[in-house]
Amino acid sequence: MKRYAHVMIAALAPVFMVMPGVHAADDPEPPLTDTEYDLISWLSEREEEMILLLEQLTNINSGSLNREGLDAVAAILSRELASLDFETRSLPGGLIELPHCAGNDAGLNLADHVLATRTGEGSSLLLMGHMDTVFPPESRFQRFERHGDMLQGPGVYDMKGGLVIMLYALKALHQHGLLENRPVTVLLNSDEEVGSLSSRVYLEELALRHDYGLVFEGSVNNNQIRQRKGLGQVHLVVNGRASHAGSAHQDGRSAIREMAHKIIEMENMTDYESGVTVNVGLVSGGEARNMVAPCAQISVDLRYPLPEQGLAAEARFREIAATHYAFPDGSGDIVSDLWVSLHRPPKIPTPESDYLLWRTITIGRLLGEQIGVSDSGGGTDGSLTQAVGLPTLDSLGLIGSGGHSEREVVRVDSIVQTARRAALLMHRLMQEDPEGS
Repeated sequence: MKRYAHVMIAALAPVFMVMPGVHAADDPEPPLTDTEYDLISWLSEREEEMILLLEQLTNINSGSLNREGLDAVAAILSRELASLDFETRSLPGGLIELPHCAGNDAGLNLADHVLATRTGEGSSLLLMGHMDTVFPPESRFQRFERHGDMLQGPGVYDMKGGLVIMLYALKALHQHGLLENRPVTVLLNSDEEVGSLSSRVYLEELALRHDYGLVFEGSVNNNQIRQRKGLGQVHLVVNGRASHAGSAHQDGRSAIREMAHKIIEMENMTDYESGVTVNVGLVSGGEARNMVAPCAQISVDLRYPLPEQGLAAEARFREIAATHYAFPDGSGDIVSDLWVSLHRPPKIPTPESDYLLWRTITIGRLLGEQIGVSDSGGGTDGSLTQAVGLPTLDSLGLIGSGGHSEREVVRVDSIVQTARRAALLMHRLMQEDPEGS
């Protein structure tokens, strides 16, 4: 792995005056070469091509549980990568079993992932993106639309736009012979929006074999994300005892009543001062209005800035699940089934990841851009790869807003802009000596 002996440059320091600890590379980026001008020119002529591909991908519903749609997106991207002389194959998705009430879904049946590789010499890059969106087939938000200088549709920002940018940056490099004998791996997963529960093992394994990680999530206001919160998820089922709500109410043990207490306890874990938030996002239970509910279930989201906060929250979730609130004696009829996953560790900056950040900012300056820096409560697969030691930059996609909503849009003028930046960054990183100082 590359060493970073020097990390500050006075000329760039004012950009991050408010962000102590952020450092720059030893020297400014060298000027653009003739080859790099050719890259820029080639990409500048392909805006409409990129929009057409984005439209094609966006109009295929690829919600996390829509295997058919995800397979269709995977087929398109696999063909595109194969045309660039990548060796492509599928990695198994599989079933993630979760606790559930009878009659409800037993878990997450996840589609396969796409792995594409090229071998060679120089610094090795792991490029990452996700094919899934949060919009299921029954969502009313399904189609790509263009409104002047904005593009709207499910996934244009998060993150089918980023997939197009990744692909066209690679196309530009391939067109100019700059991928020859260069080690580049692409992992496109199908389950990022549900926590990368099956792809995590692949991401972490690949991270250990590469020098740099680049994730093509979208960017707000042309900011690069430096730090992210950790994420966890909880699925809890409470089983009670059914009975007639009128003639035998006293004989029942309401799972909903018990769950209501547990929900309040979990929501009370939120502490804005420490940065920990808990959100009970899905609740279901019961079988009929006039029946004491035999079962209830919830799905919970956790965000936390520090690893120890995640562990403390997990312990508290287990304590809440084990405690009988509505029926303190337990009565042997209230049984809880808990599943907890701290599926994304916090993304904590390192000198190596700051080096990637500064490379991106200074390359942006060569292109006439002013790139900002911010932190985020949202998670990406870059949190997983950085946690196992891979310096990772994770917001190289299109500039937009409104992710996870029907307001999801990207700026048309960011298409060529971000593709050029990504191509130059990848080209320059690949040329570095992986054993150099």
